[in-house]
Order: sequence, then structure tokens, then C-alpha cells
Amino acid sequence: MKYTKIATAVVAVLGMGFSLQAYATNGMNPEGTGVKNRGMGGAGVALANEAASVTNNPAAVVAVGDRMDVALGIFSPKPRSYALTGNVAGGGGATFNGSQESGSNTFAIPFFGMTFPIDKESAWAIVANANGGMNTDYATNFGANLGSGLTGSTGINLAQLFVNATYGRTIGKGVDVGATAILAYQTFEAKGLQAFSGASRVSTAVSDVGTDSSTGIGFKLGIRGDLGDGVTLGAAYQSKISMKAFDKYKGLFADQGKLDIASTLTAGAAWKASPKTTIAFDYLRIAYADVAAIGNSTGNYNAGASCNSAGEVCFGDSGGPGFGWDSINVYKLGVEYGYDDAWTLRAGWNHGDNPIKPSEVSVNFLAPGVIKDHLTFGGTYKMDKASELSFNFVHAFKNTVTGDFNANFGAGSMTIEMSQNYVEMGYSKLF
Repeated sequence: MKYTKIATAVVAVLGMGFSLQAYATNGMNPEGTGVKNRGMGGAGVALANEAASVTNNPAAVVAVGDRMDVALGIFSPKPRSYALTGNVAGGGGATFNGSQESGSNTFAIPFFGMTFPIDKESAWAIVANANGGMNTDYATNFGANLGSGLTGSTGINLAQLFVNATYGRTIGKGVDVGATAILAYQTFEAKGLQAFSGASRVSTAVSDVGTDSSTGIGFKLGIRGDLGDGVTLGAAYQSKISMKAFDKYKGLFADQGKLDIASTLTAGAAWKASPKTTIAFDYLRIAYADVAAIGNSTGNYNAGASCNSAGEVCFGDSGGPGFGWDSINVYKLGVEYGYDDAWTLRAGWNHGDNPIKPSEVSVNFLAPGVIKDHLTFGGTYKMDKASELSFNFVHAFKNTVTGDFNANFGAGSMTIEMSQNYVEMGYSKLF
């Protein structure tokens, strides 16, 4: 049975690599990972009730038990749109009033996790989950708004897969620790960005060069402790993951095409308020500003009509322009209620900072990650002692940001907006 489980885990992880898609709500990060966790607004760093708990806190692997979880979510980020009004700099005074809503509004997001107890005090796990969030598909070339005559569509697609190998151990009464080695794989494609080529150090590596991929390795550490009286505390830190550069897009992303994955720090508590009710709260810090391609301001651009001179700062350069995202704080509150022996119900609220300032809207029409608030619901039906079906539904409320279009690339005003819905179903097998 043990080797069969391992073989199943390997096949499932490899299969996920062929169905990779992007999903994001707290900036580029999902509001939660796992069917149960997402139903509680993503709160769960102190909980251990599914294989996905290991991705939130590696220390949870000791208490999760011997199980396999598989899930499929349907993600619908609609609308994602931008609207432009104003005058084009150097455009002969011609005005533009361009607006677009992104297509490609349905994505399938898989999850797989399997945990393997070693003895009463230790366990290991393998979990694969998707992440990402920069995905747009506008029917009209963005350059057409600027009077360039460019045709075709505009958009980007970033998708990420994380394969997590975790080991955890009990080190004292009620205290567990864990560590995860993370293999990250991401793909990226951009199209219709020819209007920005003249602002790049490598104009041929900005747009319409196909899909590129990169890999990186990171780690996550966690601790989980039972304080008694139904209170459990948890904390976890994930390192910044240094990714291999996207060579095909070394003229777009700062630092010659490097798009690293931001570090995170999570702390939280769970309280079993009654035999049927558990309340959980998490605080999460995502350090987007520490990743040059994400955090560098568009205001870093400092060049003339073209990027041909020494001393200029252009797209693709070290210290070059990025998306201008701030690091953000996220607050998650969830409740779980055992309705009867078969049904467990969940609800949650997730509130995060908006990483995009009004001064940074100029390129963020490509990745309008402006969502702040999420309302979540979910539940689990226990089919028998060894099988569960779980579900969740997430509504991310529409948010908009309006600011001045960067004067280096044009002028006027831009508004970006996004709203999202997500539904997920999962099956759990307890061994």
C-alpha cells in the first residue's frame, strides 16, 4: 500500500504539470489553499484537517494523518478590464478613449496532496498546488489606443506550479515543527506589447516570442503548538524563491527577465469554541516589493525616445521598471461548524491590501490584481469513515483603481478593475 500511494502521488504531480493555470486574489497569491481552507477564507495556519494544511504550515503534516486529497476548482475572473481617457504625448494632440474587457474567463485549477505518517511523532507529505495570477486577454492591441496602428490582441499569461515535499516531527508536548522543500515551475507568454518595445533594452524580447518557462527552489518552515483549552497557534515562513530568468522576455522584466516568487510570513490561531465550532484567524504578509519585476515602480524608467544610451534605465534593466506592487498585509477569519455526524459547514472573510497604487496603473492593465475582499462558503460531507466530499465557493468583490497614465509612455487617465468567482470540489481518502 505504501509504495502504491507513492506511485499515485508521483503520477498525480506529473499530471498537474500539464494542466497548469494561473489563479490569484491576494495580489498574485490565492486567498487560501485547500478545499476546507478556502471555505474558511484561507484561515488555517494553526489547523490540520486536510493535505493542503501542509502548504499553509509544514508542521501540520504530523497531525493531518494518513490521507489523500484531490480537488478541481473553476476560477472565473470577470470582469478584468481597463479604460483610458486623455491625450497621447507626442501624438499630435489626438485623443484616445480606449476600453477593453479581458476574455478567457474560465480556468481549471487542480490540487493534489498525499500525507504519509512515519510513526506517532513524524510524517512526510507530497503536495502539488497551482498559483499565479497575471492573466489577461484583450481583443485589441494596446498600441492601437496610442495611435500606433498595431493590430492583434494583447495579454499575458503567467502560470505557476509548486511541488512541496514536507517532513514534520513532534518535538515536545503539543508542539510540532515542519520543513518543506519547494520546487517551483512557471511559464509566461506576452502578446500585443509592441508599443513598449521602444522602452526596452532588448526590444526583440518584450512581446510575441512565444511561451517561456523557468524553475526555482525554495523552502518553508512552520511550527504549530497546542496551548490547551481548545487553542492552537501556528506560524510559517516561506522563502523568496529565486527563479531562472525568462530569456525570451529579458527585455520586459527587470533584471534581464527574472520573475522571482515573493516570500511570505503567516501567523494565526484556531480556537475550538465548542465541540462543534472552531474559529480561526490568520495574518499573512506577502513581500511583493522585494521582487524587482513585481515591486519596481514604472517611474524607474529613465530614457529618451529609445534605450540606446549608457546610463538610461529601461525595461529589462537591473533596477528597471516593474509593476510597482507594494508588499501587502492579509487578514483571514473563518469558522467551521459540525452540523451533524455527516455534514461540516464553513464560512470565512478574507481582506487584503491592494498592492497597486493609482500611480502604477500604466502597466497593471496587464495584471489588475486589485482585489481586496472575499466572502467564502464551504462544507464537507462524510460519506463513510474513509471518504469525504468537500466544496467551497468564493466571491471576490469588484475593486477599481484610477490613476494617471505614466507620462513616459503617454498621458491621461487609466482605470483598471477586477472581480472574481471560484468554485471547488474535492475528494478525500483516509487510509
